[in-house]
Amino acid sequence: MIRYFSFPKGLWILQGLYLLGQRLDRFFRSRRAQYAPFPSICVGNFQAGGTGKTPVTQWIAMELKALGYEPIVLLRGYKGTLVESALVTTMDAEIYGDEALLHASHFPTIVGKNRQASCTIAKSVSTGNKTVLILDDGLQHYPLKTDFSVVCQKSKKFEYDTLLPQGRLREIPNNRMDAIISSTTTDKAMEPQSWRGVPEYFLQRKMKLCSGPSLPGLLVCGIARPNDFFHQVQQQIGSCPGELAFSDHHRYSTREVKKIESMSASSDYRVHCSAKDAVKLAPLIASLKSPIQLSIWDIELEPISDVRPLFEKMVAKIEEVYKNRPLKGEQKA
Repeated sequence: MIRYFSFPKGLWILQGLYLLGQRLDRFFRSRRAQYAPFPSICVGNFQAGGTGKTPVTQWIAMELKALGYEPIVLLRGYKGTLVESALVTTMDAEIYGDEALLHASHFPTIVGKNRQASCTIAKSVSTGNKTVLILDDGLQHYPLKTDFSVVCQKSKKFEYDTLLPQGRLREIPNNRMDAIISSTTTDKAMEPQSWRGVPEYFLQRKMKLCSGPSLPGLLVCGIARPNDFFHQVQQQIGSCPGELAFSDHHRYSTREVKKIESMSASSDYRVHCSAKDAVKLAPLIASLKSPIQLSIWDIELEPISDVRPLFEKMVAKIEEVYKNRPLKGEQKA
């Protein structure tokens, strides 16, 4: 049962104000909602922070590419400095944001707070070979109407959470979704479940070494849930000289790189970090000519429940859009 309000500590007033603001925002910004010029998949969450949207976005894009589609990723570029929508053309995290660079290493990626403007760019990027737009964190972007919505969650399910500011819910869960994806660190097979008729699928989340040695070294990350990263990496590399955790999407400074260098000296300057951190740390390390040697880890997702129905339903919707909706321009919802 969802606890929309939690009365202890007097936070119910703040929760009520947050709910009112969220609903007004949705009402006004969705009045002129438009479809994207291509079939669109939204990957989002009801809960703020750390639900695995980015790796799930990459996983879905990879699966659709294997099925013959051309994924183009759209996201707002959190912590980037872009004012207007743009295609990612350089590996500059300060401009585009760190998550955009992770997507851009695999797929055409467009960054911008105005998703409709990003869709216009997507039309010029598309090769016309069954293009599908995938929106990383698009559930609360009301001006753009999407065709298939996936909601991500981790260990604490949204149905047991409560509204901000006491809980993590950004909005009250609703049926404006087609699937729920829960990522977990367990490798045990999970039986399919559902919430109000919406099917839930399970993925195992584990850290995979992408580059660098797996020898002991300093652990560094600036992600939403650092302890998960520290635990999984340490299980694979053994002892380490220490751990350094920064806030999610952290921008590293010269002083911090010097600190990392000092703390990793006892392990021959070996440093283990996430892929999201590496896109920011690597250029800085190179510019400073630091002796730091990065071992880069990224999240690998593997199904531990039958996901065939998910992609059958997703592909059916994509094909339906291509068959029935005019794609010459944006169509009002």
